[in-house]
Amino acid sequence: MDLKALERLGITGAEMQVYLALLKLGSSPLSKVVRETGFQKSTVYNSAARLQEKGLVSNVIKDSRKYFEATEPERLMEFIQERKKELDECEEELESTVSKIVKAYGKAKPEAEAHVLAGIEGFKTMRRDVLKNAKGEHLLIGSISREGDVMPKFFKNWNKSRQLKGIRMRVLHKEIARGTKLADKKFMGEYFEGRFLSKEFENPVVINIYGDRVVTVIWEGNYPLCFMLINKGASDAYRKYFNYLWVRATH
Repeated sequence: MDLKALERLGITGAEMQVYLALLKLGSSPLSKVVRETGFQKSTVYNSAARLQEKGLVSNVIKDSRKYFEATEPERLMEFIQERKKELDECEEELESTVSKIVKAYGKAKPEAEAHVLAGIEGFKTMRRDVLKNAKGEHLLIGSISREGDVMPKFFKNWNKSRQLKGIRMRVLHKEIARGTKLADKKFMGEYFEGRFLSKEFENPVVINIYGDRVVTVIWEGNYPLCFMLINKGASDAYRKYFNYLWVRATH
């Protein structure tokens, strides 16, 4: 069975094998899925958790034990359609934004690039790009501090590198991030300052501004989808937007 199309949508090979095993077995405890797939228990558990976030697996408690169940295969098509709709909406939004910025700030023939970075590895690629291209400052609008939970080891090392490079980080957190490590100046270390947006800004979208980049990150559970726009006019415009919000945010 060719699973490459699903892998491109963020469903890993391990996740798909767990899903297929549950379709075959029906409602099953974790141990039974482990035997069926031959995967380690942690692999099966993490795959099932990610499948739950995608709406492809559910669980029930029977006799004090957790049983996992696969949703109908038709849900795969619904998942694909949802992702396609999300990408189409983001593409339209980016096109509109780029058009307005070019009209206001751009050259007659502006230079711009756009990239999509999907999943945890795509997000890590973006964070490494910050270290290379931040030019001393990294701004965030609407941080929800997810990466501290999803990739704690990577983030700890990244934050250490950021400080060694002297990259100043100013973050406009969403209110739900209050009390998290990533909103704690002591945890974040040098060259960090954070403030909080009002509750009207609660949503899963985070905007990163650094160098000539603007990266919009959409979090779907623990799955990040990054849309990177490389254009100086765009990044300068978003900096103005950031500074407008910064003076109005709370500590």
